[in-house]
Amino acid sequence: MATKKSKTKDTDPQEIYVSRSEKKRLAKNIEEIAKELVTLSPAHIKKLPADDLLKAELHSSRDLKGGALKRQTKFIAGMLRETGTDEILAFLAERKGSHLKKTGEFHELERLREDIITEVLQAKEEAWHNHEQLTESWQSDTVAAACRRFPALDHNALKKSALRFAATRKPVHRREIFRQLHAAMERQQFADSTPSPEEV
Repeated sequence: MATKKSKTKDTDPQEIYVSRSEKKRLAKNIEEIAKELVTLSPAHIKKLPADDLLKAELHSSRDLKGGALKRQTKFIAGMLRETGTDEILAFLAERKGSHLKKTGEFHELERLREDIITEVLQAKEEAWHNHEQLTESWQSDTVAAACRRFPALDHNALKKSALRFAATRKPVHRREIFRQLHAAMERQQFADSTPSPEEV
């Protein structure tokens, strides 16, 4: 008698943890950047840290309106997904102020969180193949890098949140990782903005 093969879980970490709402949020962030770009003056476009192809598309968008401008903005957003937005975002943040700077900060925290999750899922899969259990002794290069970036981070608490997500896949633990990163970033910014006794 033929037996049914049991379905195995997809082990691609990207498919596991990137929700539809998360993809929509990331796409929206890129579209916001594209909307800022199409409003740039020719002088600012010239200074933009981008390739000539993107600059040409921005120049051609200046005379567009309505639906044509919306389509062009979406096309530029597609180009940004291919080339990346870090340098462009830094340029716009310096020019536009805190709103885009906050967007850049959230991008950084989201990338850091996804790197941590990717690493813990891969470590859990490797432990499973070796018939082992992933425990708090797990050594994470990404968590260590995050703690160097934000010294206020609690190394053990961050690892525990990552392990809880790997064990349960519950979004609450994913959100907790982001909360810890965001709180540590804010403490770091406060420390950087507080003058030392010598400066007072």
